[in-house]
Amino acid sequence: MPRFLIAALAVLTVATTSFAQGIIAPTAGPINSSMAGASVAAPVDFGGSYWNPAIISGLPRNEFLLGSQLLIPSFHMTSSLPAGAIDGVFPPTNRYGVARSDSGVASNLATGVSFRLSDDSKTTFGIGVFGLVGGGVNYAGSYTTPILTPRQAPNYFGVGPIYSSTSFLAIMLTGSQQVTDRLAIGGGPMIVTGPTAFNPAFFAPGPKDAYGLPTFPSATNARPFWGAGFQIGLLYNLSENWNLGFSYKSPIWQERYGFNSSYPDLAARRIGIQAQVPEIISWGIAYKGFERALIDVDLRYFDYKNTSLYGTKPIDGGLGWSSVFAVAIGGQYQATDRLTLRSGYLYNTNPIKGTDTLFNIQAPGFMTQMLAIGASYKLTDDIVLSLAWTHQFRNSISGPVLQIPGERIKLDAQMDSIVVGLNVQFGGPRKHADNSISSGGDSLPAPPAGSAAPDSPPPGFTASPPPVAADGPAVPATLPSTSNVVSE
Repeated sequence: MPRFLIAALAVLTVATTSFAQGIIAPTAGPINSSMAGASVAAPVDFGGSYWNPAIISGLPRNEFLLGSQLLIPSFHMTSSLPAGAIDGVFPPTNRYGVARSDSGVASNLATGVSFRLSDDSKTTFGIGVFGLVGGGVNYAGSYTTPILTPRQAPNYFGVGPIYSSTSFLAIMLTGSQQVTDRLAIGGGPMIVTGPTAFNPAFFAPGPKDAYGLPTFPSATNARPFWGAGFQIGLLYNLSENWNLGFSYKSPIWQERYGFNSSYPDLAARRIGIQAQVPEIISWGIAYKGFERALIDVDLRYFDYKNTSLYGTKPIDGGLGWSSVFAVAIGGQYQATDRLTLRSGYLYNTNPIKGTDTLFNIQAPGFMTQMLAIGASYKLTDDIVLSLAWTHQFRNSISGPVLQIPGERIKLDAQMDSIVVGLNVQFGGPRKHADNSISSGGDSLPAPPAGSAAPDSPPPGFTASPPPVAADGPAVPATLPSTSNVVSE
């Protein structure tokens, strides 16, 4: 196991691009991704602990996850500026253009391990490293797309190239206790770290030019930023066929983003902005009464409206987002002893009603629907290889922007991702109460409490080894003696 951990930690410097549910990555690992993130009440694999830390109590064995994701975004921006928008005179003609973000292919990570100190322990520990927040755009300067033109009056009144990149990893330390035969409670701290950069920095306008339009510095020269929060979760085995789940993630309280920048004359300037990752509340219900199958439904709430930066009004340098409600539905079917098929669908409300501010160009978190499919194949009794594909459907927003009078912006985006990974189980099966998904899983559940193991002797008998001949092989055991028989 240490070799797996070293390999995982060696690739922690990843760039994420995840815009479903606003800025929050909707899934973690290939199995969780193939079910569109639905996992709050379904302890299918360690990746589901991204949404509910208590589900590690429901995993049948110790488990290590190593997952990698490739994200392929497609972002476009349409910009228009009517004649005479500036001082009633400039530009002399209507301007209109379309640009595509050169975002490339981004990567994301999901890795971690859950373990018990002994097979009969009711306490499970876990540590996970997940790509939590990510996004970015890369629009080149242009003489045909008004907002991307240079500031060259009287013909051009743009801001030049627009760039952003944010990549925050979450380190989640978890402990989960099997409180009763039906209830598990888990939780722990979350530590978040990573870089962020914006150019131009629309949140920190500089001196106005001769036409009364603001200039903008860059916000690219900075160190990684840190933050922390906590999470708690519950997993309740309502009956043989039903599980309930709940989790709460606190806001991630982050240090102020600070950047070494400059004024238009290149004089030194220090700029910054305060931001948080929103609190998240999740509810889940799972039905496992199907033969070889299960289904999980999750509801989530993301409190962007009351979060620094995202809920801050555009006039005050923020994004002006609304809070988000989301529903994820995922299911799996065990087609054979080795092959498991999965699918899922995610819908969330749009936090961005209109462009409102140029800042929203750099954080296009307005995609609202995602479809997911995937499969797992058991290479051995301990190792499962999984693959998933997700598609976030194209969506768009449009409207005026605060900083440039008359300017109108339309943004549209879609994204595909490919996720692959290994789940490695180790150690013996747990010996306490079973909250796991018994149908359709990749591992058999532990025997029910109080039941005899397959090789145990019947009640009323004691185990005796077969007699061994002095110079030969073992011979069959004789019938039990009367001393071993329970009298009637």
